[in-house]
Amino acid sequence: YTNGTSWYFLGGVIMAYFLRQEKKKKGLYLQMYDSYWDKEMKQSRTKNVMAFGYAEELISDKMPDPVAYYKEFVRLKNKERAAVLAEETRPRAFASPVEYNLGHFLLHTLLDELAVRGTIEILASQMRFQFNVYDMMAQLIFARVIYPCSKSKTVSCVFPHLYGSSHISEDQVYDGLSFLGASYKKYIELFNHCYEQFYKREFGRVFFDCTNYYFEIDLPCGDKQKGPSKENRHDPIIGQALLLDADLVPLAMQMYPGNESEKPYIRKTIEEMKSRYQISGKTVQVADKGLNCARNIYAAVKEAGDGYIFSKSIHGRNLSEKEKKWILLENNTNIWNNYTDKDGTLLYRLKSCVDTFSYQFKETNPETGKEIVTTFSVPEKRIVSYNPALAKKQKAEILKMADKASSYTTHKKITREELGDSAKYVRITSRDKNGKRIKPVIEVDQEKLDEDLKYAGYNLMVTSELDMEPLQVYQTYHNLWKIEESFRITKSYLDARPVYVQKKETIYGHFLICYLSLFLLRVLEIKVFKNKINSYDLIHFMRDFRVVRSEEGSYINISRNQAVNEKIKELTGLTNLDALYLSEKEVGNLFKNCMLLDI
Repeated sequence: YTNGTSWYFLGGVIMAYFLRQEKKKKGLYLQMYDSYWDKEMKQSRTKNVMAFGYAEELISDKMPDPVAYYKEFVRLKNKERAAVLAEETRPRAFASPVEYNLGHFLLHTLLDELAVRGTIEILASQMRFQFNVYDMMAQLIFARVIYPCSKSKTVSCVFPHLYGSSHISEDQVYDGLSFLGASYKKYIELFNHCYEQFYKREFGRVFFDCTNYYFEIDLPCGDKQKGPSKENRHDPIIGQALLLDADLVPLAMQMYPGNESEKPYIRKTIEEMKSRYQISGKTVQVADKGLNCARNIYAAVKEAGDGYIFSKSIHGRNLSEKEKKWILLENNTNIWNNYTDKDGTLLYRLKSCVDTFSYQFKETNPETGKEIVTTFSVPEKRIVSYNPALAKKQKAEILKMADKASSYTTHKKITREELGDSAKYVRITSRDKNGKRIKPVIEVDQEKLDEDLKYAGYNLMVTSELDMEPLQVYQTYHNLWKIEESFRITKSYLDARPVYVQKKETIYGHFLICYLSLFLLRVLEIKVFKNKINSYDLIHFMRDFRVVRSEEGSYINISRNQAVNEKIKELTGLTNLDALYLSEKEVGNLFKNCMLLDI
C-alpha cells in the first residue's frame, strides 16, 4: 500500500485504483481513478473511473469524514479486483495441456514424406471448409493409433495432447469424415500412388480376405444388414474386404453391405486393382476356404488368366470320399516329406498330387432372368499338410465340443442355443429304419466325432500353379496369417468398432482412417524398418512416448517402456529418445528432420 493505493501486476502491467483529491474553488473534489500502463505510448496513464463529489457536501451523520470513507471504499475495490484477477489467471485443468504425446512423430514424418497433403487439399478445396482436411485426417490417424475412442472424446481429450496439433472441432470431424468417406477409394489410390514413388508394388501374388463389423442397433439400415457375423452376433453388420500385395502391405479395401456374400468381392477387388494400376501380368490370388468356390476359380483362370492358391475344407460336401482317403494315404506313390526343426522335432509333413478336377456353378442371366449352369475342368495341384501341434490343439477343441454335446443329450444342462458349434456332434433320429415316425432320439454323433478326430491337424490346399513346389505353396498360403493379423490389429488395437457414427459416408470415412492407420503401420514395419520391429511394438512406442512441459520451457520425458524405446532408438538412430530432458528444438526436430524413407 502506498498512500492507501493497492498496486497489482498483471503480465508486467501496473493496475490500481486510487482516490484522487483535487482542490478546486468550491473545495476538495473526490474521485476514483485507475492507473494503468499504456502499451502504445509506453508510459503510465490514469483515467477516471468514478466521481464522488465535494468533500464538504458529502459530510453527513453516516459519513463524518468523506476522505477516510472513500479511501476505505477504494481499498475494498482494489481487493475485489485483485480477487477477480487472481481467479482469471489461475491455472485451469483444461485450458492448456502440459502433457504431450510425441510418439506419432513416426506417422507424421511418414505422411510428410509420402507428400499426400497437396492432392488432399486440392480435392477438399471445392468444399470451402473452414478447416484443413489434411490436418483433420492426419490427427485422426494419430489419435486412432495412440488412443482410439469416440469422435467426441478424440476431439476433447486426444487432439489437445498431440504435439503440434491444430484445433479441429467435433462438427468439423464429422463433416470431414463424411467428405472422405464419400470417395474413400480415391484416397486409397492416392496413398498407393505416393507409396509407389518409393517402393515398387509386387502384384505377382496378392492376399485377400474379408471380415465384418457389427452395429448395436435394433433394425438394419443402409449397408448395416443382417448377415453371418465373424463374432457370431445377431446384430446388423457391415462387410470389409482387404487386399495385401506380395510384400503383405495393404493394397486395397472395399466396404460392402452385411447381407451380401463375401465371395464375389475377391473378383471385384482384384479386377478393380488390375484396372486402376494397369496390371497385365498374371496374379496369383491367395485366400482361405471361405472364398474357395467354383465361380471364383472360373473367374481367376478362365476370365482373368490369373492363378490361385485356396484352402479346401476336408469336411466339406465338395470333397469326395476318394480325395478323403488320399489325404491319409501313405505308400510308395504317396510320399510324405517331413520338415523338422534344428533339434529334429517334426514341424509338419507335406505331400502333393496333380490331376484334372471338374467344377460347376449356376448364375442368373441379368437380361433374360434364366439360370445358366457352367461346367468346366482345370488341372490342379493339391497339397495336403499335417501339423502335429495343430492336431493336438484341434483334438482338444473337438473333445471339448463333444463333452458339451454329451451334456445336452444326457442331462440337458444347456439349451440348444448354447450348443453353438457343438451342435454338429448331436444327432436327432425321428424315424426308424422303415421310415416310420418315432419319438425323437437325441444322441452324440459318434461317427462324425471319430471322423473329425481322424482328420485333426490336416489341411488341404489347391492351386492352379502346377510348377510351384509344395513347400512354396505351403509357405505362400501361410502368409495369410498376416491379413488375419491385420484384421486383429484393426479390431483390437485400433478399435475399429464401435464406430460412433451413423451416416454411410461417415462410417466409410471412419474405416478409411482405420485402413490408413494400418497401412502406415505396415509400411513402417515391413519397408522402413525391414521387419525388425512389429506393428504391436510400434503402437506401444507411439502410445508410451510422452513428455510434460516444465516451467523452464523444456520437456520432461515420462516414457516408461524402455524395451520399445530402445528398439526405435536403434532403428532410427535418434539417440535422445530416452533422454530425461528434451528442449523445444529437439522435440521440433523429431517432427521435421527424421527422414524415415532414407533409413
